[in-house]
Amino acid sequence: MDLPAGLRERLADLRGDLLWGRLSGNVADAGWLACDLIEAGLDTPTVWELAGYALSIGPMQEIEPLVRQVLAETGFPAIDLRREPWAVTQDVAHGIAEGTLPIGTGADFLLELGERWATPEEIWDLIVLIDDGESLRGTPPTDDELREQARKIADAAPGWPDAKADQEP
Repeated sequence: MDLPAGLRERLADLRGDLLWGRLSGNVADAGWLACDLIEAGLDTPTVWELAGYALSIGPMQEIEPLVRQVLAETGFPAIDLRREPWAVTQDVAHGIAEGTLPIGTGADFLLELGERWATPEEIWDLIVLIDDGESLRGTPPTDDELREQARKIADAAPGWPDAKADQEP
């Protein structure tokens, strides 16, 4: 389903929150998001169940499993952080490139992941693009440039030494 940009952004923000292990907002926020999804044409029992929380009070953690299910149904599945770092890196980079994760949230997570092992060249290139891009050329990198670098990270991750070791029988 092709969702409006504003809804995609809200879903990406929730996916980014889950990446960091926290959900911002409250139950009513999630309920109203579900109402907006229904209005956009997404008609599933899970979305309707979440919409039932539009007038509720409480923290998002109370309905996290339901939020995760709605995210999965809309093409914004939570990233499994129990996987190997290279595989998580690949999923995060794909999310940035596809627009299913906010660029800043995903890039921050990639930079943190990069500290867990010898940082691959593609992540160094992202660091240079973010940290030095503006000082070297006078303007910050564009979203398209950051998404392109994320695509390079996603494409390269399966070939990193840690990934090759995980893939051997």
